[in-house]
This record gives sequence, C-alpha cells and structure tokens, in this order.
Amino acid sequence: MHQDVLSSRVQSYDGIPAWLYDKFPAPAHAYPWPLNSAPPVGDWFFGYITEACSHGFQCLYDNVSGAVESMSKFWRLVAKTFGGYSNVLGYELINEPWAGNYIANPFLILPGIAGSTNLQPLYDKLAKAIRSVDKKTLIFYEPVTWGVRLNGKYVGTGFTHVPGGDSYRDRSVLSYHYYCIVLSLDPVPGNGTIPIFERVLCDDIEGPAVFESVRVDLLRLGGSAFLTEFGGCDDSPTCDEQLRWALGAADEFYQSWAYWGAVRDQKTTIDRLARVYARAIAGKPILNMYVPERRYFYLTYYIDTTINEPTEIFVPNLHFPKASYNVTVSDTLKWKVDSTNPNIVLVEPSDQLLRNGDAVIIGTVEINPKM
Repeated sequence: MHQDVLSSRVQSYDGIPAWLYDKFPAPAHAYPWPLNSAPPVGDWFFGYITEACSHGFQCLYDNVSGAVESMSKFWRLVAKTFGGYSNVLGYELINEPWAGNYIANPFLILPGIAGSTNLQPLYDKLAKAIRSVDKKTLIFYEPVTWGVRLNGKYVGTGFTHVPGGDSYRDRSVLSYHYYCIVLSLDPVPGNGTIPIFERVLCDDIEGPAVFESVRVDLLRLGGSAFLTEFGGCDDSPTCDEQLRWALGAADEFYQSWAYWGAVRDQKTTIDRLARVYARAIAGKPILNMYVPERRYFYLTYYIDTTINEPTEIFVPNLHFPKASYNVTVSDTLKWKVDSTNPNIVLVEPSDQLLRNGDAVIIGTVEINPKM
C-alpha cells in the first residue's frame, strides 16, 4: 500500500480511505499543529510531524473503528485476486510507515520501539489475512524510514520475526529506502557537484550504515531484503553521482533494487540504471561488481554442483547492442547465450569439473565490451 502522510485530510492523498480516517476520533489539536501552517508542496514530508497525521497512524495501529480488520480484508481481497499472477512480485504492506503518535508517546521516535509496538503486530495480522488465501507470494514489510541506520532493540527496525512468524522466512522481504539525509535537507543543484564533505557523509558513513544494518537484520530475522526506493532525482551530474554509489553498494551487498522516479526522457539516468548483473547464481557468491565507466562485469563464486540450473547473467542491449561483448570464464565453467533470450548469458560447471567432482571450487566470470 503506497502512502505519504496517510490521508487527504492532512493535505496529502488517501493512503487509507478518507472514510476510514473520518471514523477516527479527532486529534487533541487540529491540523497542522504543532506547525504554524501547512507545509509547502515541496516539503510535504513535514506533514508527518503534525499531530493529525501521527494520531491517524496510531488509530490505524490500534485498530480504532476496526481499521486493522478493514485493512486485513483489503489485503485478503488483493491476495485472492492477484495471487495467481506470475508477474506479481509481492505485496508491500505499507510504504514508509510512520512511527505513530509520537506526541502522546515520545519513545516511538526510537525506531525499534515503533517497530515492536506498532508495526510488527500490524504486519502479523495482515500477513495472516494474506496467507489465508495465498501461501506463496512474497510479503514485503518495511520499518520506519530511519530504522535502517543502526541495529539493536531501540535503534534498529524493532522486528523480532518476519510477518507471520519464522516459518515464512523464505517468503518475506525486508523493504527499505535510501536517500542520503544531508542531501535531502540541503540539496545540491543538479548542474553542480556534491561537495566532498557531503560525499563523505553519504558514501562513507550513512550509506554503508544502511546496507550493513540490513545485512545484520537479515542474519537475525531470515528472509531477504529489497531496496525498494532510491534515487528520485533529475537527469543531472549530481543525480548520477548518487546513483553510481547506491548501485555499486547494492551489487556489493547482493540487494535487489527499484529506482524511484520517472526516467523515460532521462538518458543519463537510463544509461546508469542499465547494468550487467547476475540474476541467479548457482552457488555462493564471493564478489559481484560492475564498473559502468568501463562496462566491465566481474563475478566470482563457489560453484555448487548440486544445483541443476545455470548461473544467469543479464547483459543490457543498451550498452551491448548486437551482443557486442566478450565473456571470459575460468576453466571450471562454460557459458552460452540463452537461446530464448539473447540478453542472458548462461554459465554452468565445465564437463571436467563435473567429472572430477571436486568439493570446493571457485568460478569466475568476466564480461567486457568488444573493441
């Protein structure tokens, strides 16, 4: 469910139906308290600070006027309707959930408290409704946006299990977003260059903290993770700098990603987002990287000969038209182009490796442009 600032009643759009928000009791102070005036359109996110918004979220979490039951029925209907579609990746329960009524309970500002008190109980109930009609489709669950910088009971996500419990680990995806805070608060003009101090804060401190925090949570919770929002910038050098770092980090941490924004007329952004990547690895990855300036891809992994499917590497036609690339693999591997999709390179254990039956073998794959 996509939402920003919950409701049209607080000058946003309806993440939850207006009729449901209208059933909630009025907050102690009218919108936009404690702000003096409604936030301008460009600063819409300050709407979360208003008591009217925070109170509305808390009413949802507390099942006021049967809000949780209504939302459960909604998700059950969605799952029943779309669960059989092969092109449905998953169900994301709530986009960028707010902590709740932090004015009534200031401890909710701590992301771990918000997660354990408000989000996890809601997610368990929604997951139960979905799983009553759809046992297979992935469920994406998201902490508060500032809950993926650190780990721990109070400063992490606050989750102790995936929605529905540990038996659903293999169908659960921790959803998270990354927008560097300093660039959000102090945007750099699109035709400029990100100052070195801000690049250090983003690329060396905050960004790595996000990906490492998610990695640690996955070790504890199980399941997978997906960077479901990043970018959201224009077709500019500043935007390109941000994308380059985030995409490289996603490769390093083996994270799926989804860019936020419309790019159909943004050639620089499209060029940056079109990348060579391994969409399936028949073994345990060691290193995965793509250097866009050189159009160079490198993958090394422990080969698992018990896996009967090949490693699959996507090669975008945008950067390699008419298969204008060279593939180099180690002696332990062999490769071919997928006969049904010319943009896919299939990599399998070599015949010699299969005959020898070696226990622990490392394979490498390199892809370069033809010169």
